Amino acid sequence: MPASQDVLVVGGGVIGCAIGWRLAQAGLGVTLLERGQCGRECSWAGAGILDAGSFARSDPLAGLRRLSVARWPRFVDELRERSGIDPQFLRCGGLDLITDDNQDAAADREVAAAAGLTTPAGEPLVERLTVEQTLEREPQLRAEIRGALLVRDVSQVRNPRLLEALRVACAHAGVRILEHTPAIELVVEDARVVGVRTPGGRLSGDRIVLAAGSWSSQLSPRLAGLVEVHPVRGQIVLLERLPPLLNQVILCGRRYLVCRADGKVLVGTTDEPDAGFDQRNTLAAVRKLTQFAERCAPMLKDATLVRTWAGLRPGTPDGKPYLGPVPGLDGLIAATGHFRSGLTLTPITADLMVELIARGQTEIDLTPFLPGRPPRADCSQSDRLNRLLD
Repeated sequence: MPASQDVLVVGGGVIGCAIGWRLAQAGLGVTLLERGQCGRECSWAGAGILDAGSFARSDPLAGLRRLSVARWPRFVDELRERSGIDPQFLRCGGLDLITDDNQDAAADREVAAAAGLTTPAGEPLVERLTVEQTLEREPQLRAEIRGALLVRDVSQVRNPRLLEALRVACAHAGVRILEHTPAIELVVEDARVVGVRTPGGRLSGDRIVLAAGSWSSQLSPRLAGLVEVHPVRGQIVLLERLPPLLNQVILCGRRYLVCRADGKVLVGTTDEPDAGFDQRNTLAAVRKLTQFAERCAPMLKDATLVRTWAGLRPGTPDGKPYLGPVPGLDGLIAATGHFRSGLTLTPITADLMVELIARGQTEIDLTPFLPGRPPRADCSQSDRLNRLLD
């Protein structure tokens, strides 16, 4: 076992694995440690929606999401080539259902903000649909809606396949993966983080990347006020209905339906910041999600209930991730707190960490995302109709 590595990545979710892979590609020695199995926590639990978010917003997180979504096709193509595993990235488009006055007004703002933006095929990136146009695209939706916002660059990916591909790509790139190796605490010497303590002993690194999701703030009391991450439980219901009913991702407020080609339908989600680290499903939440599914697409009442699960999304006080050096703890770099934007922000987060660690600077100003920043509640929502997506 080497005494030290160039970089020690703490956390083997989608963010940690992507960072480890990219750093190894840049020629750095990387050890990645994960408390359980890589990718089996929040990253596995999400629905796989990739969404640039609101075009009507200009805050830093909205801009970061748009940049990251643009990098996804190249990211997934390279990952497929390096791993031999197809993450099943699909540009299916999304329908944001309009059901009330607030969403009606928000849809008009989105269309105005996205005016002139087109897909590679020349179609409007964002288009407002009438009820008739919406039902023509998705006949199984209920007719009581006022219409929908068609967003053509919404995509989906199969989380389990993506995470397995990242794990294989990491191994091929030379990343040393240590599963079932929880980081108990940071090792700090003279105000510099030099490693982490694990049940099997100390692991050292010249740089430590904190990508432990909801568990990030637990590694040291010195992170208080600098990296404030808390778990937010989100529950999902998996249904099955053949033949498949829906062609696009269906979004309604903070909930969604994602239909797969195999007839599986993911119904999500809840936001439960008071659940702590409890990952159990509740009858009340499952009932609300199944009722939502039936209201959106009445024919789902005949669907089979396959299973339920919950994930713990890493929330922050202002809804933005922590990206960059942690003040007062030299050698520690945060890449955590992505909440419901973890999958969407994966490519850009990994690229930024490579720039920061290998080159010492980033092309994007990280000031709004730096650890230790004063929280600003007005930055917590950065996408359409007050929604943050898995």
